[in-house]
Amino acid sequence: MNAVCADGPDEDCPRNGSDGSVLVIIGANPTVARAAASLPGELVHVQLPGAPALDSGTRVLTADFRDLPAFLAFTDEALRPLRPTAVVSLTEFGLEPAALAARRLGVTGVDPAVVHATRDKLAMRRILEREAPHLNPAFAAGDDAEAVDRLFAACGRAIAKPVDGVGSASIALVDGVDAVPADRRTAATLFEQFAEGREFSVEALSGGGRHTVIGIAEKGTADGFVEVSHMMPPPSLDPRRQELVARAVGELLDAIGLTDGPSHTEVMVDGDKTVVIETHTRLGGDGIADLVQLTTGVEWRRAALGWAIGAEVRRTTAAAAAAATVFLTARPGRVAAVAPQPALAQGRVHAWEVSVRPGDEVRPLRSSADRLGMAVLTAAGTEACVAAVAELTARPVVTTAPEPHL
Repeated sequence: MNAVCADGPDEDCPRNGSDGSVLVIIGANPTVARAAASLPGELVHVQLPGAPALDSGTRVLTADFRDLPAFLAFTDEALRPLRPTAVVSLTEFGLEPAALAARRLGVTGVDPAVVHATRDKLAMRRILEREAPHLNPAFAAGDDAEAVDRLFAACGRAIAKPVDGVGSASIALVDGVDAVPADRRTAATLFEQFAEGREFSVEALSGGGRHTVIGIAEKGTADGFVEVSHMMPPPSLDPRRQELVARAVGELLDAIGLTDGPSHTEVMVDGDKTVVIETHTRLGGDGIADLVQLTTGVEWRRAALGWAIGAEVRRTTAAAAAAATVFLTARPGRVAAVAPQPALAQGRVHAWEVSVRPGDEVRPLRSSADRLGMAVLTAAGTEACVAAVAELTARPVVTTAPEPHL
């Protein structure tokens, strides 16, 4: 793995080099679109019908890229005449359409086979089983009854997850084969050995088969595996183990064949052992790009798009030694009160967003969509950041009243 790229030319930085380019971006949200606006060349955004408006002056085309046959026809009719240089996406449901459009047009993009290997979790497990088995937990396809029985006999308990799931939805810890629901014994479910240790997210940028780690965040999760915090740099990972994690991510990316573009990989680390949980050909969500920029100065959203047209990785002075995102949660019920943004004893609140008001329903925390808001914190160091996260997590920002029994 290579050191992160800094300002100015650097032979180690992934880039292709071009001006006067036409970059097509599939499914950008307003934040990604703003980051893209500083890239050289022309930008063309392809948005879903009814998607949030982008800044005025931005060229926007509308198409349902989730309908692949219709989108490929749109690619021929609307995108081909624009003679694009590259087609990319940073949104999960735009990754495959962007890759297929780039392949169809013969322009720069991520290999569709690589995107498929990251979006199909069983396919990724089978690739690692062949190429880097030490990065895999034991696993079984849900419709392979004998393999499922062997997995539980060997491991006792396992994680059940959708093969194509996103947003921490429908992930469950199953304590024994007798507890496996019938609706999980299908090809849509993957069972994996429960991996011990702490979980981390790794942001990387690849160029010509060389993989550069941009940042590593330590993840906090609720009992149901929903992510409730990210801290960067990772407090529990010393420099030696950071290098071990970087090496493991490089092996993973080599195994699946990713040579160019961004990646977001989730790993579990137990001592010196690193197990891959999943990977994606995009940057991480949950404000991780903001943590990268705050702690390293790298404009990660811009870099995760600009690689395809050879734009340099832009890096400014880091604003903080450590930073974190913290997600607000509350017990199920109706929102009774929402506290104002607090002042913290250690660290400070860089950004604050609460998505509920009194009277709103709070559902059980089963996926990322059930979270109630997010804060971005900065601190003078990792210890102060840990303390700030703990302080905010302990505060009842959103309080609820139980639903009355009818």
